[in-house]
Amino acid sequence: MPLNGDEVIDPVMENGHAFLITTIGIVGIAMAVYYYYIYNREDFEEEEVEEEEQQQNYVPIKPRDFTLEELREFNGKDGAPLCVAVNFTVYDVTAGSNFYGPGGPYQMLAGRDGSRALAKMSLDPDDVRDSWDDLSDLTPFQQDSLQDWVMKFDTRYIKVGKLLKERSTSIPSKKEE
Repeated sequence: MPLNGDEVIDPVMENGHAFLITTIGIVGIAMAVYYYYIYNREDFEEEEVEEEEQQQNYVPIKPRDFTLEELREFNGKDGAPLCVAVNFTVYDVTAGSNFYGPGGPYQMLAGRDGSRALAKMSLDPDDVRDSWDDLSDLTPFQQDSLQDWVMKFDTRYIKVGKLLKERSTSIPSKKEE
């Protein structure tokens, strides 16, 4: 009871904090139930088994350099490994087959030089070129973006070689050896 006869107002209820706290609690519980359902459903377990089988059957790509034509073979089709070139470095992205493999959001980059598309943050097929691209016309923003992608690829995937403009067919002289 108030000493002066005024009505007591609960400070928590005054500004609607109780409603907010209750709402946050309900949303949190709903999210927990959702994630529990997602990670405990049967098809999720099947996906994990498929990924484990793929990892067991995986044969690492031997490090070497690639021309654009040679790189095209590493597109993930018919069980082929997946490679993507980024800023003249070729990465084995087979571990990211859900992204780069058939049906993945970045499947257009599989077996290709994805540098321009990644630099421009574009999924436009015209940004994945079939001819040599020296990337000299990228803007500073696009160059920074490409370097961000290089850092991501460096931490997630295995470098397997360099992207060559063309394969040299000359035989090294004894001086070069």
